[in-house]
Amino acid sequence: MSLGAIAAGHETTLESAEEILRAGGNAFDAAISACFTLFAAEPCMGSAGAGGFAMCHSNAHGTHLLDFFTQTPRAKDVDRELDFRPVTVDFGTEQEIFHIGKASIAVPGVIAGLGELHRRYGTMPMSELVQHAKSVSKAGVHVNEFGEIDMALLQDIFKLEESVQDIFFRDGEPKKLGDTMVYPHLADFLDFIASEGDRGFYHGEIGERVSRSIYEGGGFLTRADFQNYRARWSRPMLMPYHGNQLCLPNGPSYGGAIMALLDHHRNQDGLGLTSLLGLVKEEIHEKGGIGRTMKRLLPNLDYRYQGTGEASKGTSHFSIIDAQGNAIGLTLSIGEGSGYWIPGTDMQMNNMLGELFLLPKGAHSWALDQRLNSMMSPVMVRDLEGQVRYVGGSGGAGRIPYVIYQVMEALFAHGLSLEEATLFPRQHWHEGTLHFEAGSQVEDVASDRTQRCWDEHSLFFGGVHSIYTDGSGGLQAVGDPRRYGVAKVL
Repeated sequence: MSLGAIAAGHETTLESAEEILRAGGNAFDAAISACFTLFAAEPCMGSAGAGGFAMCHSNAHGTHLLDFFTQTPRAKDVDRELDFRPVTVDFGTEQEIFHIGKASIAVPGVIAGLGELHRRYGTMPMSELVQHAKSVSKAGVHVNEFGEIDMALLQDIFKLEESVQDIFFRDGEPKKLGDTMVYPHLADFLDFIASEGDRGFYHGEIGERVSRSIYEGGGFLTRADFQNYRARWSRPMLMPYHGNQLCLPNGPSYGGAIMALLDHHRNQDGLGLTSLLGLVKEEIHEKGGIGRTMKRLLPNLDYRYQGTGEASKGTSHFSIIDAQGNAIGLTLSIGEGSGYWIPGTDMQMNNMLGELFLLPKGAHSWALDQRLNSMMSPVMVRDLEGQVRYVGGSGGAGRIPYVIYQVMEALFAHGLSLEEATLFPRQHWHEGTLHFEAGSQVEDVASDRTQRCWDEHSLFFGGVHSIYTDGSGGLQAVGDPRRYGVAKVL
């Protein structure tokens, strides 16, 4: 009998989850362990300074969304000297400017999220769930292909903190595929979390020390911001989907709403993929935004728009199902990273307040004490008896909901295997240009629109790491090769 399945962005993250499932833990125990290990294995994607979402299905309690995304500060004094600096990230074909520094940091949520997940669903002691992460942080974690790419892109940010140079650089250059990252302080931090819990992080010495350092160094966060942070449970949006039920994340995730709109137009208008993607893009960006569009087209759907801005660039996802049918899809991000590292932890804080193209009124125009919005979209599909058929999610910023939906359509509408659905060529509209992978069935587009064909699978089109069950016990798990994902059925 299968013990379950895992799909993730790094072998070490997967191994951490596998170890817990083989030891008798459930999917949620495995996810907590995997997330702590991700801090070491995927440092460009996640850390104790990150935020995210988890779609959770428990056979005993049903399906719920856990929102532990980043929160804006409760106060904003812009009339003092702020630590807010531009940094250019060169993606090869284009350059993008982000802002880093202490004034770019939002309240992190991942430690609160893991604590809340453990209180509700955990069966193993937290001290056991941090063991794999502790071991690999001391022994060293290898840099994988995607890690090498990301470290090269973000090296100017990582170079700002002298204390972590030996972890991420060799002879002044970013470590490469197969090199080892050893974290001298992470194990002690994980012991602290296992002993003191998330309350110790937000209400104890770490929260006090970090918030003071950030504020006195030109940031916005205060101790009250840490003390008032809460991870939140909510019910997902539910929609009929090819004879099943689609479970989508609610606000502050934009991604769930976008997938709801895609499915609405697929049902109502019978559009081809190219037209469908273009129509939803137009509605969101040119006809009043996501909230008004949802109210106009799907007034009966319980979508709760909330939050401010939209964030998440450096993003990772993993999916887990256990032998009892419990399932979780967890997506996590630190943005590009702020260049500020939590002292004594080897963990970088997020820069979610530093993506200015998300703030049309300019720098520091975010609303006070609200969740930032995000495209991160862990999703599930359940059958009519309530059993999970699919769990998945992706990195890829604004492309996240569009690429997940394309995988689900290939799987449920066209009957492909999960591997075939994951490899199926993708399309995406970006700034008026239709991007598509070779082999994609592209419709005619207006003469004033440009097109770009990608000859090979590209990380531009996300990395959908997901699991599918056929309803009779058969499991398929796939890590998207576009982002060098890995998967295993146990």
